[in-house]
Amino acid sequence: MKIDRRLALSLLAAALGLALTSCGSGPAEGEGESGVLPDHEIDGFNLTQTQEGRKLWTLSAKRALIFEQADRTELDRLRIDYYDENGDATSTLTARTGILKTRTNDMEALGDVVVTASDGSVLTTERLTWNELTRKIESDRFVRVTKGKDVFTGTGIEADPDLKNIKVKSGFKAFVRTPEGELVEDH
Repeated sequence: MKIDRRLALSLLAAALGLALTSCGSGPAEGEGESGVLPDHEIDGFNLTQTQEGRKLWTLSAKRALIFEQADRTELDRLRIDYYDENGDATSTLTARTGILKTRTNDMEALGDVVVTASDGSVLTTERLTWNELTRKIESDRFVRVTKGKDVFTGTGIEADPDLKNIKVKSGFKAFVRTPEGELVEDH
């Protein structure tokens, strides 16, 4: 699988150019997680990843702090939309904050992480990562997945972003909804 990194880097460079011309030449106002000033600060950050002209995902964030030497972009209030081979949206991930590794496009989403698939399935957790190479979302934290009327929980997952294939790593528990609407553990 060959990823069109030139296009992603071109889009990032264009976004940086727009941000620099609109922000002036003064120092950035925000500080990153480490207390270091970023090389660039962008309000209304957007990035699209493509492969052979096909959209794979789009990332948008209210604000991005870019640290070039650290190969790190810190994101506030992020949203990622994932797409299938036909260009149809398959799921949306939202989180309070996130980190994008600029060279690999691996990501980490933190705080109130919610993945909503187009079929209505919902995954919630406090931390989730995106592995660009395997194209999987992963977590080492407690997760809750709701599919229709049923719910399952566990610690740690590996899944496709559309939530069709999910592997729970440990502590799997399944719950079903009774006709009265009560959620009970399925043994």
